Amino acid sequence: MKKITTLQKSLMVIGFIGWSLSGFAQAYKIDRNKVFFDREPIPHADARSFVDLGHGYAKDRNNVYHHGRILEFVDPATFRLKGRDNSHFHEEGDWHEHDRSPKGYYKTKFNVYYGDKKIDAMASSFKEIGDGYAKDAFNVFYYGKKIDGASASTFKYTGDGYAQDAFNAYYRGRKLD
Repeated sequence: MKKITTLQKSLMVIGFIGWSLSGFAQAYKIDRNKVFFDREPIPHADARSFVDLGHGYAKDRNNVYHHGRILEFVDPATFRLKGRDNSHFHEEGDWHEHDRSPKGYYKTKFNVYYGDKKIDAMASSFKEIGDGYAKDAFNVFYYGKKIDGASASTFKYTGDGYAQDAFNAYYRGRKLD
């Protein structure tokens, strides 16, 4: 009987890991004018205008999709996925371990989202200011969560997780004493 070398064992382990992970790889596919996500058909998806945007997002002329589900009230004509190079994604809570989808801010003509959750922000005045911080005309957010009591009109990101407004200083979205 032939002995298995260390290199052969390593290659078998790598092959097994790759094979195992391939079962978790979810992607959009178009086959015979039908759109699928993770082998499940997406009803009402328009195969002719369908575009895979990456990170689990896609859109067609009628809808925007996240992991094969329609994002309601999202306008596909104005929807854009920011940070295709992942440069604005950070370590703190930016990846769902169960679905490996990145989180980040994005907005449509009327709504603002953090990941796949709509946040209570005005799209017309919304802007990211750095390191998970964002604001609109009235509110300030840190990784999609509203910072209670922060003054949007004077709020500034100062670097390394720190921010300030006219009255308080903040570190990673929390008011400092």
